[in-house]
Amino acid sequence: MNKHINLLLLATENILRHKTKTVVVCLCIVAILSPFITAIAISEGIREQSLISVGESADLYLTYDEFGRNAAVPLKYLDEIKKIFGVTKAIPRIIGRGYLQNKLAVIVGIRREDIPPSVSCISGRVFEHAHEVIVGYELANHFQLHPGDQFSMRGQQRKTFTVTGLFSADSSIWGASMILMSFQDAGELFGKQDVATDIQIYTLPGHNSAIAADLYDIFQNEPYRIQDKQMIETYFKKGFMLKEGIFTALYTIAFALGIPAILVASGFGLSERRREIGIMKATGWNTLEVLELISFEQIFISLLGAVTAIVLSILWVKLFHGAFIAQFFVAEMPMLPKFTLPSRFLPLPCLLSFFFAFLLTMVGSIYSSWRASVEPPVISMK
Repeated sequence: MNKHINLLLLATENILRHKTKTVVVCLCIVAILSPFITAIAISEGIREQSLISVGESADLYLTYDEFGRNAAVPLKYLDEIKKIFGVTKAIPRIIGRGYLQNKLAVIVGIRREDIPPSVSCISGRVFEHAHEVIVGYELANHFQLHPGDQFSMRGQQRKTFTVTGLFSADSSIWGASMILMSFQDAGELFGKQDVATDIQIYTLPGHNSAIAADLYDIFQNEPYRIQDKQMIETYFKKGFMLKEGIFTALYTIAFALGIPAILVASGFGLSERRREIGIMKATGWNTLEVLELISFEQIFISLLGAVTAIVLSILWVKLFHGAFIAQFFVAEMPMLPKFTLPSRFLPLPCLLSFFFAFLLTMVGSIYSSWRASVEPPVISMK
């Protein structure tokens, strides 16, 4: 045991003595691992927030079906839907996109009494009258909007809206570029009256199947589509898995290009290391002891590089808002987001990062060290 402890201490001394090599290898590890850790953390954070939103939302979503896609559903059936046994609440919504000058915004039309409790304002109040809106914090910051300001949307210049409140910066990322208005105003904005993009149906537990049968009787030959909460959750999970897979495929190319840099850096000062190994062999060291010493060195360097990469990834997300990576996971996200994205730094990606770093540094050093250790000491010390 004392021998292993002495080798561990000697490995620490070697790392401190070869500072240049240690710094170069750590920088290579950080450059390769930081984008990977940052991307996975952002993806997991957004996935978690999305699933929380789905879990707290409606039990069923009713739309029309048009060419295999969701289409607007007429409101003439709303009263009948509310009367179905097991339905506790039916909320029609209009969700669309529009331009506020040159910036794309998400438009949500909903009745004031149906606004979720999670919607809070850091300034002003929720809309109460026609032509009043509350605006997401990113849009408000971009256009310097404050309660009482007025604006008009592209394609509907004759309709002027008044800002009554701003979304809290602590709300979900989906509210960052959102404009929330009354259901009637949203219908007028898009030129669609008496229809909704979907109807959220809240139900009593265990009644979804019976409610689906009643909806079939109501719509009969109409091309309607009904989706439950589990189906929506599946869509979210598949979407994030697809984006993570695409990112991983693209990153693998960059990772492969970075491997030679790690290998070269790991062998930095190879001739000096060969002489050191030759001296060790001449003074009685055996091959296993030399390889154990090298392994300890690579463990320390890998751990240092992986921890540094994790710390930089946290700073990348918290201080720089996932710049240059966030838009890969969130559509319409600018290159330099102005708000902090949700993130989750899970143990598994961090452990994998350490093992990747250890594997690469070992590949770059263990073979050359073994070759030097099995050679006669006189040849190694030349």
